[in-house]
Amino acid sequence: MICCAFTGSVSAQQDSDVSPLAARLDGLAEGLMAREQVPGAIAAVVSGDQVIVRGYGVAGSGGQTAVGPDTFRFEIGSITKLFTWVAVMMLVEDGRLDLRADVSNYLPGFDIPGGEPLTLAHLMSHRGGFEESYAIFDQDIAALPRAEALAVAAPDQVFPRGEITSYSNWGAALAGLVVEEVSGQPWEAFVQARILDPLRMGDTTLAERLRQSDQPPLAQSYAVRGGIAHPAFRIDIGAFGPAGATASTASDMAWFLRFLMGDGALEGARLLEPGTMAQMRTRLFDERPQAADMAHGFQSRPRFGTMVYGHGGGLNEFISNLVFIPEIGAGVFISQNGGAGASLPLFAPDLILAELAADAGLAAPEAPPVPEAATRAAEAAGRYVTNRRTFSGPGQALAALSPINVVAFSDGALLIPTGTLPMPSRFDPIAPDLWQDAMGHRVTVIRDAQGRVTRLADGTGAQTHERVRGLADPVWLTVGFALALLLATTSIIGLIWRHGLRGGSRVGTLAAAVQVTGAIAVWALAVAGVAMALAASRLGSQFLFDQPQPTFELFLGIAAAVAVLAAVLALSLPLVWRAPGWSLWRRTHQTAFTLALIGLAGLMLKWGLAFGGPI
Repeated sequence: MICCAFTGSVSAQQDSDVSPLAARLDGLAEGLMAREQVPGAIAAVVSGDQVIVRGYGVAGSGGQTAVGPDTFRFEIGSITKLFTWVAVMMLVEDGRLDLRADVSNYLPGFDIPGGEPLTLAHLMSHRGGFEESYAIFDQDIAALPRAEALAVAAPDQVFPRGEITSYSNWGAALAGLVVEEVSGQPWEAFVQARILDPLRMGDTTLAERLRQSDQPPLAQSYAVRGGIAHPAFRIDIGAFGPAGATASTASDMAWFLRFLMGDGALEGARLLEPGTMAQMRTRLFDERPQAADMAHGFQSRPRFGTMVYGHGGGLNEFISNLVFIPEIGAGVFISQNGGAGASLPLFAPDLILAELAADAGLAAPEAPPVPEAATRAAEAAGRYVTNRRTFSGPGQALAALSPINVVAFSDGALLIPTGTLPMPSRFDPIAPDLWQDAMGHRVTVIRDAQGRVTRLADGTGAQTHERVRGLADPVWLTVGFALALLLATTSIIGLIWRHGLRGGSRVGTLAAAVQVTGAIAVWALAVAGVAMALAASRLGSQFLFDQPQPTFELFLGIAAAVAVLAAVLALSLPLVWRAPGWSLWRRTHQTAFTLALIGLAGLMLKWGLAFGGPI
């Protein structure tokens, strides 16, 4: 892998190659890119008047072209949403939008999911109550006109409006449609004329089809498998562009960073009034002020004794992150075009901001002892599933595959996986129901009226996770499958031991045949599951977005067959107990296998793996 550093300036003060800040950025990039096999990256760091822009590694269709700060555009994914939210606030300033008004007032004829009024305040805070919608990644749907695509991909409302933070790409795309309808311009045209052109972000594109010949090409992104970088599968989210279709350069994103940290103007171009810019950094819902949440579309995270704002993004193997502290005029943007990890965009900005915050004299006050810390930690311990999930169809199983396991220590600390580091992090108590790790990331729990822990709000500000108990815990899906597989194995061993079915009668033989068929089906399900897992590991995000996948379809088909066989076995059970020549052990074993299969079928129906329809 080639690592080449480039530098440029987008401010009046030229960056120096030997500045300590530039050296810090270069060192982090070199080390993290080598460790995690990152092919290429771009970065922008702003600290006061100093602006550093960089390109590292390689891109291009042949993977041999060096990346500079202006030579390639990198897809910035959901950071696009910040352009959408700035556009919304522009229309608020124009008096054409009200953040607390029902969105249906601006979209006549469009059917908003759910039975409660939906506002832009809900959408900006990811509190619209929507389930996840994987339909936005369907290329046929994305190719439709925006309003039609949103209608086809509309998710159900599964939470009360305003109560639960649950990240929604569909909701952000709907806000783009509002901008479009109210302004009378396509979202892309509005953002281009009102944001990109005034900020002189001439190399930034809002859709690949809109790229001009004088704009840099899009960097090739890569999926790293087995230590080898392969050109990544790419999707175009089309109509859902307001949620994540932007591609930009390091230099352009430095301009955007400077604007976001300012008072609404940059280099003589005023986009928003100072009061509006300050408003964007406040929270529309603020019941957990000491923890992370959303602020008018920004991720808002208390750190270093102040508030850090920003947004992350990921699409087509590009992973990006933008964070800033307006109080000290410091911000970082980093994007990579693939790799075996994401430490460069997710971890390096934290390290750089931590240093800049310390240089500026910012520091979080020392936390006092927390009363009943051990008891509160024990109450928070348990298993959680993300609220950003589908509530119907086989997509539900994605949440089942990745629950969060929170472990409590006797001193009141928690051990929680964060996604930023390869292992769980220790979070120490700093206030009742509030914990913080060594990097300053905070998590909190949310209790119901009876004081029971019901949700966990993580350090991103954009996600909450639901506490699961009893049969709602996805671990039972694993337990149910393991038990069914064990009894399926013993059923097949019994068949071999008896040298055939030997049912004692025609009816008994039929019941034995159904049992063996069910056992074979369970093993077929296991084999299909392994094949599906191998395909998913090989394809990465393509496995989810390039549907239908043969191994996935096979797994779902066999799961449906297992559910049918469970019902047939249940109907045949009375025959087993009346069949002549069956021992008590054999009758008991078939009953146990039948009950295990019924349990597995019920769990697969619950999680959408049997008769759940398309993903």
